[in-house]
Amino acid sequence: MSPPETSEYHWRPGSAVRRAAEILQSEGPGALWFRILGETVYRRMVLFERYLEEPIEEVACDAAVTISQLEMGELNEYAAFRPSADAAETRSRLEQGHQCWVARQQGALVHAIWAATGSAWIRYLDCEIRLAPDEVYIYESYTLPALRRLNINAVRSRAMTHYFRERSFFRLLALVMPENPAGIRATIGAGYHHAGVIALVKIGPWRRVCPRIAAGVRPVPLNPRAPARA
Repeated sequence: MSPPETSEYHWRPGSAVRRAAEILQSEGPGALWFRILGETVYRRMVLFERYLEEPIEEVACDAAVTISQLEMGELNEYAAFRPSADAAETRSRLEQGHQCWVARQQGALVHAIWAATGSAWIRYLDCEIRLAPDEVYIYESYTLPALRRLNINAVRSRAMTHYFRERSFFRLLALVMPENPAGIRATIGAGYHHAGVIALVKIGPWRRVCPRIAAGVRPVPLNPRAPARA
């Protein structure tokens, strides 16, 4: 599995009131409060890890899908699938060596997620994560809303986990917003373990990234305010 389905991190002025009302109704006042903090002075995400030496369970899917990696010649298809994604950023990610794992139903894209090795820019926390040679950072999962309860994400996850284990990778890392309890449950259910919390405190131009890594967990080096990357 992987981080939960992503949404836009930043609110736009024209939609802020509508988005706040949606969060208040669906997630409650606590979630709304932390979303407001996230737009002002404080953000945090829960860190999860999955060890690839652990068993990979069989999973069933309620939709017939095929799993593959997105290729450079399929960028237009991805843009149609994720119209909110920046086309230049998507191309840059592939050029940097990031992988985009996708699921197709009858040839059409219905799910996608990104995987990075080496390093990756975490836009929401305004920092770069630096990965050990045997680590992979999994990010930006998205499934078409109408198909989100069909276990497509889990089937893709199993294929991706086998891929990285066969190439001697040791650990997958993922970050989940605490305001997404369904995503946290799905991540834990896929074999990930809680590994800490990474917070960002920001006051004007001042920034500080505050990782709180659980005891016994391998450190996760972070580079605050590194040159922006995909």
